[in-house]
Amino acid sequence: MKPSTIWIAIVLLAVGVCGILDAAGVVDSSQTIAQWWPLAIIGWAVAEMAGERRVTLGGVICAAIGLTLLADAQAWASGAFLWSSLAITIGLAILVDAGLRRGDHGNGDAPTTIGKIAS
Repeated sequence: MKPSTIWIAIVLLAVGVCGILDAAGVVDSSQTIAQWWPLAIIGWAVAEMAGERRVTLGGVICAAIGLTLLADAQAWASGAFLWSSLAITIGLAILVDAGLRRGDHGNGDAPTTIGKIAS
């Protein structure tokens, strides 16, 4: 089974458990889910990259968006700062990936992806 499929199953289980705990009066699931839903995006991006056994540009961009949404939901910083930082991060990731694909890395031995996950 693909890691991303496993992650989706875990997210659905977590949402179900939150619903049961809400019905039992233990936790307010709407508040919990509203604060932590970006973890689903981050986890999916990491699971996709783990399934491919390499760090991909798309995975990095999805994880960066998820981290920005999480920081916004948790009120860790102001919205303008977060979204500006996200734009800078994505721009740098695209430039680094384009440079690696073109071979602008000096010795010509660098991989064509951003990096590799340990096997």
